[in-house]
Amino acid sequence: MDVETTNRSVAACRDAPIALPGGMRSVVLLVVLLFVATAAHAAEADLGAKLYAERCSGCHGDDGKGDGPAAAALVPKPRNFRDAAFWQDRKAEDLKAVVHKGKVGTMMPPFAGVLTDAEIDAVVARVETFAPARPATR
Repeated sequence: MDVETTNRSVAACRDAPIALPGGMRSVVLLVVLLFVATAAHAAEADLGAKLYAERCSGCHGDDGKGDGPAAAALVPKPRNFRDAAFWQDRKAEDLKAVVHKGKVGTMMPPFAGVLTDAEIDAVVARVETFAPARPATR
């Protein structure tokens, strides 16, 4: 769902001539906004999966294990996103920087100018899904 459609949906709810008791109008608006946000997140997830499959899986593998078809020929080997050690102290901004600029000393190319910032964000979100579950802290 694009921003224009979202804005129209919000305006339609805000301006709707529906008589709702008390704070129900606010509740209805909140439900609509949550639906729109969920749809936007799903669209980003779909985009991230598509871009990862097209641009990343050849080296990093379909499941992010660093075992894509090209991996055997690469030195150093592509990053294994399933490795818990990789995720220690790793932030989304760190991943974005590597996707944007590439990684010197590896075959990881820069995607600045190839992918938009939104597409890079979607790829990073996809890569983050490969992180192993972290133990619950008490």
